[in-house]
Amino acid sequence: MSRVYRQFAVLLAPGAVALLLAVLSVADMFFPRPYDGVILEADVPGSTVVRMVVPGSGAHRAGIRQGDVIVGIDRSILSSAGHAQALLNRHSIGESVPYMFRSGGSIKEREVELGRRRIGDTSYLYAALLGFLFFGVGSFVVIRQPRLPTARVFYIMCSLFMLFLVCRLRPASYSWVDTFVLSTGTMALLFLPAAFLHFFLIFPRPVWEWRRDPIADIIGWIARLSPRLVPIYLLPPMVYVATLAGSWWTGAQMALISGAPMANWWIMVGYMVLGLGALGLSARYLPDVQQRRGAGLVFVGTLFGVVPFILLAVAFPSFLDTERFIFYGVVPLVLVPITFAYAIIRFQLLDIRVILRKSLLYALTTALVTALYALGIASFNRVFQGTQLADSPYFPVVFALTIVLLFEPLRHRLQRPVDRFFFAERHRLQRAMVEMGEALTNEVEIGPVVTQLVERLPELLGLHFAALFLPQNQRLQRVAGPTRLPAELPIIGILHDFLKNKGPLLRMDELAPIRLLSAEVEQLGDELGATGVEVVGLLATTRRSVGIMLLSGKTGRTALEGEEIELLRGLLNQASIALETNLLLDERARQAEFERELKIAASIQSSLLPNELGAAVGWEVAAICRPAREVGGDFYTELPGGLPGEHALAYGDVSGKSISGALMMMAAHEVLNTLALAHPHPEELFRLANERLYSLRGARRGSLRGGSFVALGYLAFCPSSGTVRYSLAGQPPPLLRRSSSPVETLCMPNHRLPLGALKIGGHQVLEVELEPGDLLLAYSDGVVEAQSPNGEFFGELRLAEVLRDAPRTSPQATVNHVLEEIEAFTCGHTPYDDLTLLAAGRTRD
Repeated sequence: MSRVYRQFAVLLAPGAVALLLAVLSVADMFFPRPYDGVILEADVPGSTVVRMVVPGSGAHRAGIRQGDVIVGIDRSILSSAGHAQALLNRHSIGESVPYMFRSGGSIKEREVELGRRRIGDTSYLYAALLGFLFFGVGSFVVIRQPRLPTARVFYIMCSLFMLFLVCRLRPASYSWVDTFVLSTGTMALLFLPAAFLHFFLIFPRPVWEWRRDPIADIIGWIARLSPRLVPIYLLPPMVYVATLAGSWWTGAQMALISGAPMANWWIMVGYMVLGLGALGLSARYLPDVQQRRGAGLVFVGTLFGVVPFILLAVAFPSFLDTERFIFYGVVPLVLVPITFAYAIIRFQLLDIRVILRKSLLYALTTALVTALYALGIASFNRVFQGTQLADSPYFPVVFALTIVLLFEPLRHRLQRPVDRFFFAERHRLQRAMVEMGEALTNEVEIGPVVTQLVERLPELLGLHFAALFLPQNQRLQRVAGPTRLPAELPIIGILHDFLKNKGPLLRMDELAPIRLLSAEVEQLGDELGATGVEVVGLLATTRRSVGIMLLSGKTGRTALEGEEIELLRGLLNQASIALETNLLLDERARQAEFERELKIAASIQSSLLPNELGAAVGWEVAAICRPAREVGGDFYTELPGGLPGEHALAYGDVSGKSISGALMMMAAHEVLNTLALAHPHPEELFRLANERLYSLRGARRGSLRGGSFVALGYLAFCPSSGTVRYSLAGQPPPLLRRSSSPVETLCMPNHRLPLGALKIGGHQVLEVELEPGDLLLAYSDGVVEAQSPNGEFFGELRLAEVLRDAPRTSPQATVNHVLEEIEAFTCGHTPYDDLTLLAAGRTRD
């Protein structure tokens, strides 16, 4: 800590010395001195011609008048105005000193009483106050940003401005302080132009870092060789030495302006013009909008402050041989520190943030209005004092009411320009955020939302970058942002909950509590912190989380203000709604596309079912298949029988639903139909189909993973007889309704696992005899598993009762009756599983 203090003290020490010298100069100027009342002609070097005599002074009483020539003082021949002041400094105030002067062609000698005078006048006092203003602004900047090179150069420049204005532009006092202070002012004149140019070459950013042209490249090359740009500081002293040497060598009198070599004044002009040029380039071409606007404001103030100074303080004395207008050239220089201070407040230049409270400004505005009204009341009373109007008893009441009525409107009218002047950037940011929010709420595409958040937001807030991560495949994928950030982030529940509870927008250091609790958050925080992320924002609505926003720090070294954080929170809420709307629309579009594809799949699937079922001689069959959703896993198909004239039906139920079940259903359908052409016998058909479906299960390709087993039933009807051969592989046993006995359940084979469950099948084929009028009902498990609204299953017993009571007219009538009973039982609710019914009846010859 002591080392830091020492470095800070070393940094401020030159300015502190300069301040002491400036104070010493001002004190010397306003110290009382003996004065004769004579003002000599200043525009003619070495002249002792009287330009003016102060009325009532000792010289005026002695008869000295304008145009006279002072020949000697105190019996010493006078050589210059400086010599005159030096002679007067030997005497005290109130003494009488002999003067010799030429008046009207004759030499006269008079006693002149010395009066009291302070050399410092109003013009010098203004120059001194302006110098202290420069120093105050420079000190404020370097105290706020002591590590910033630009702030240090600005501090040096302001200190030199103070020495130049206070020590170089002062009148000569011819005291012991005079030579020392004026020499210091001359040194300030030598180094001020270089500091001026140096500062504007690196303000707000070094010109060689963002501009590519030959001049910028040369300056950059010099900066790499000498980071302090020492070469530009060497030229003014070299010119000064060369001027002194030339004057000494030739014996010619050196041209001076305000006691300093004219050549160095023109060096100052050249450096200032170059500095203004560099500042103008920054104001026009800087990439950062905030910095560009701030540089533009400083450029305007510096231009209108420096140009009059160049004309009136350098050009006029050089070409018109008069220094009368130097003060008028100094007056506009006040624009330089004022505009710079205002730019700091408004644009946070040099990464300095000055927080002005509206309440304070409004209180000052109210105080100003109050003072104006008090002044108005006093003036009005003074004007109308003693008049009949003032003596009226109604006058005070009416006047007070008028004041009250005008007070508030005037205060409000003053507050608006105050807001615009001091809080223009804040209002601009608020307006831009509102416009962005409105634009986001009107967007339904994700592209413009990303553009607003990731591209425009950093520009508005002066951030290095912003990045947007949206959920995809159980991760957060980067959809926009710099490539140095991770391409994806993990979804960490504790981080999500913390952001949701503490606020959707938090600085990285505010995540410290959960970084201690979660190693994942700690690792993520380290990773993001290394890339420059300073703020994490949760994009979420009341229904879902839609993403994560990462923000860097500002291009300067200042942090985001609380008001900016609040504006960002509101903007992120609107962005969350826009992103959710986009997700909902995208989901709806995908759902619509999915439904369309399902309809196509359902159409294809239904086309696989036979339009009309053929039947063996002496048989009548009917079947129906209803998927629980648009597509399903149940099917039935006609197959060639294993015996001559035999007609077979197969019905299946895949262990999956919707798309996966439909895909497996179609695969099983094709497997059965293809194999049955060459292997119609049911034992061989089941064995080969089992092997094929088992191989599909082992491959687990794509969507077939969800439908690995196929429950299959097989019915073969022998022509002109009542024999039915059947085999079951995972399907429930069919029901048989005889004309003369209750409903019975067919026997189950020993091996009845679904096809594809095991590599080796071994399925059996059984037989049953039907008499004319008997009816066989085969079904899938979706029939008996249909549920009522209270969760009761339809069940095998209820199915047997329904079959018993079903019409005996035809198999189709039986199928229709069973469907009606199921729908009545489920009250029309969507069934949980697909259902298949297949009825076959022996016809009566």
